[in-house]
Amino acid sequence: SVTSQNLKIVHSIDMSYTDEIKVGRGHDCQIRITDISVSRNHAYIKKSAAGEYIVEDNGSKFGTLALVRKPMILDKRNTNYI
Repeated sequence: SVTSQNLKIVHSIDMSYTDEIKVGRGHDCQIRITDISVSRNHAYIKKSAAGEYIVEDNGSKFGTLALVRKPMILDKRNTNYI
């Protein structure tokens, strides 16, 4: 995350006790990002039964960006296009 003062914040996530974490501006989110471009309930980080981690946008206005450091397969079944 980057704050309005251009401070970078790193979030450390422990998913050993849960398979899903909610990300957004809302008070009920486990990861709160206080930026106007982030929805109250913006996205989810999920852990699959196979141990894979999935970032899923929750229909936010601006979408969700993720830094990908190596090639990955994209699955169109879970993508909404306008």
